[in-house]
Amino acid sequence: MNKILFGVLLFAGCCLKSYAALPFEQLLYKGRAIPFYGVSQDATQQQLLDAVKRSNLSERMAGMTNATLHLKSDIGVGFESCGSVNAFYSRQRHAVVICSELIETIGKLAVADQDVMGKLPREQFAKVLDGLIWGIYFHELGHALVDTNRISITGREEDVADQFAVWFALNYVDLSRQPILMPTIWFWREMSKARNLPTMSQDQLRHFLSDEHSLDEQRIYNLACWAYGSNTPAGNGAARYARLPEQRAQRCAGEYASVDRGMMTHFRKFFRLRPLTAR
Repeated sequence: MNKILFGVLLFAGCCLKSYAALPFEQLLYKGRAIPFYGVSQDATQQQLLDAVKRSNLSERMAGMTNATLHLKSDIGVGFESCGSVNAFYSRQRHAVVICSELIETIGKLAVADQDVMGKLPREQFAKVLDGLIWGIYFHELGHALVDTNRISITGREEDVADQFAVWFALNYVDLSRQPILMPTIWFWREMSKARNLPTMSQDQLRHFLSDEHSLDEQRIYNLACWAYGSNTPAGNGAARYARLPEQRAQRCAGEYASVDRGMMTHFRKFFRLRPLTAR
């Protein structure tokens, strides 16, 4: 637990680059991201929540959101005990919630992974956990933006949120200083190891396959492909780490171009800042 808490306490900030000139319409968007922290009756969960609070992570997530995005209404951004391992955007509460149980699970997976995570120095260990939680946040932020700003999309919203998370990380974070893509791939890979399809009952298998998310294995390769298609060092590293098959890699430049076009078409007017990759 000490190593987990150390990782939580050393969350790093994301680096932004500012640009100017806002269309008049954007001045009408008065929404703000508002940080919050829940309280848990469980001592372990409260300990994790206290550690996150000391790192001011909700405040920094809300600050980055307010610095980069226009919102039509307020959203909450915070951490609380949920009773399950989860992170989600609540349309009823208009809030992004990252559960302390998820942070605990991430920490346990990291400590148990002696092949990769166990070999990292403590500072790097903390930075990887940090990047993973930011990556999770970007996914939920995509949901929040679609709902709050009433952005029209086609297809599965979970896939759009994954695309937003990858695109936002590539375009608004200095990934040479703050890894996000590879920690996220690592997490989905570890989660996929935790289940065994042949041992599932028919009801369990039906519930699993009917979930609105893509399978963890698919999300690994989707993330790696979209990142690789961006033709950036971080994207190339993500593809190597995920062992992206060559057959898929050949199509990734076109896939990323479609993602980029979609973001710049449907999301563009909600950006306060131009991307770091300045068009």
